[in-house]
Amino acid sequence: MVSKFISNKLRKELSTGNKFSKPIIKVAIVSITISMLVMLISISVVRGFQREIKNKVVNFSSHIQITSGGTNFSLETSPIHISKTYMNEVRNIAGVSHIQTFATKAGILQSNADTVVYDTETKVNRDIEGIIFKGLNTDFDWNFIETKLIEGKTFRAQKTEANDSILISNYLKKRLRLSVNDKIRGYFFNGKKPIVKSFVISGIYETGLEEFDNQFVFADIQHIQKLNSWGISTSLFLELSPKNEHVRITANSVGGNEYYMYQFQDDVLSFQKSISFCANKDTVIRVITNDYAMNTVTLKSEPVSIPDTAWLQLKVNSTNGECVTATGEFDYESINDSTRVYKGSNGTITTILRTTGGSQSEFIGGYEIYIQDFDKLDEMEKEISFVTDPFQKMSKVTDMESEIFGWLNVLDTNAVIIIVLMIMVAVINIAALLLVIIVEKISFIGIMKSFGSQDYVVQKVFINLGGYILGRGIIFGNSLAFLIIWLQSMFGFIKLPQEKYYLSEVPLGFEWTEFIIINFITICLALFILFITSLFIANIKPVKAIKFN
Repeated sequence: MVSKFISNKLRKELSTGNKFSKPIIKVAIVSITISMLVMLISISVVRGFQREIKNKVVNFSSHIQITSGGTNFSLETSPIHISKTYMNEVRNIAGVSHIQTFATKAGILQSNADTVVYDTETKVNRDIEGIIFKGLNTDFDWNFIETKLIEGKTFRAQKTEANDSILISNYLKKRLRLSVNDKIRGYFFNGKKPIVKSFVISGIYETGLEEFDNQFVFADIQHIQKLNSWGISTSLFLELSPKNEHVRITANSVGGNEYYMYQFQDDVLSFQKSISFCANKDTVIRVITNDYAMNTVTLKSEPVSIPDTAWLQLKVNSTNGECVTATGEFDYESINDSTRVYKGSNGTITTILRTTGGSQSEFIGGYEIYIQDFDKLDEMEKEISFVTDPFQKMSKVTDMESEIFGWLNVLDTNAVIIIVLMIMVAVINIAALLLVIIVEKISFIGIMKSFGSQDYVVQKVFINLGGYILGRGIIFGNSLAFLIIWLQSMFGFIKLPQEKYYLSEVPLGFEWTEFIIINFITICLALFILFITSLFIANIKPVKAIKFN
């Protein structure tokens, strides 16, 4: 009964306080509130930054890239033969979400003419910008780019003819003064001569990642395949000049190393690119073309590229049943891109060209692989390596963009330092507050102890008071943090300069696991310090305490 009376009396005395203790308690609650707010917002900002930047980098360049083996320091990918079997094997690995093919090539974009009129003359200025063309195939996942599109629309790669539409960044748009639907020239070098190609701007994108936006232009992968002369493209045409009443069919091939050999019908391979015959009946001419190179070990010519096949169907209409010929050259009329009608002196020949589109479509620059869980990147790399050609190069996004991920890892250190400092502030405030109140109430404590109150009873009251202050500070701090995070996620009122931070808004999210850990550690440390501080009461002597002023 005495202990209970003393405990209630002491609790009432502490709760009543005076003009000195009440402001101290309020300051302590505010300090703990601010500390909790700073800790929770800090970890939310760090995790938000890491998540958003990782998503941008990964969606732009994938989690894992598979490219040709060997050392390649250029901006262009080396060709590898596309393997549907390999792609299916990767898709069947648990944890893989998507695989797509790509290719890259360096080039130059030229702006539209800018006419400047001076006093005596007129000059036409053009700006140029070095860029990297990223070729996209029909398997490309457009979801990320579509969310970053600010003008125009995306395009789709085609299996037949190459799509001339391209996507450029907002940076290139401003730098070269371009707009959607503008025609623009691209300049390339294939190792032998410069090549000029025209494109149409279908859309403008902006990711906020300066390293990517300043360089990359998205285009149909067929442009990269043709510009790099990957594979062979063959067509057949009828020569205008007959010889000895025989027509000549000639193969025209591009790509590869241009050291071609031809196989007409069932004949043997040869360097002869033409075949002659009497055109007196309908027929189909087929040619298989491949390029060869000398093997330095066997000293024999071996195929380099995948062969290409073309067919030319001839429909012959002879007025006298003999070979259709011409006294000089055939007159011809083009019906469409694949069909021509040749008029001779004794009939007509209609040719219909059929091609595969070229074997360059069988070559790509590499594969981009996306996984479901970024935290399992190393584990997935090992899984994928089991089905990947050992002579091909496998690169993780953390290695390809090591500078960005290094910067993101530094943010973890910053967050830990801030959290440790804020926990120390909260704990020190609690300890200081308790000591101040103990000193303020030391005379009353001495009186209570002289009436027989035990130390643990007085300690419990002071610990409860400290816990009450701690609890209010934690509740207020968490409430304010959750409110700010919710408002930012809904309205994005806290802005950032995107050119410096890659993001236009501060990314805040509810990181529940880390929030719980921070609250748990703060409460445990604070209660421990409260207990240690309360031990000071055991050393208070009633006689000295009563006389203390």
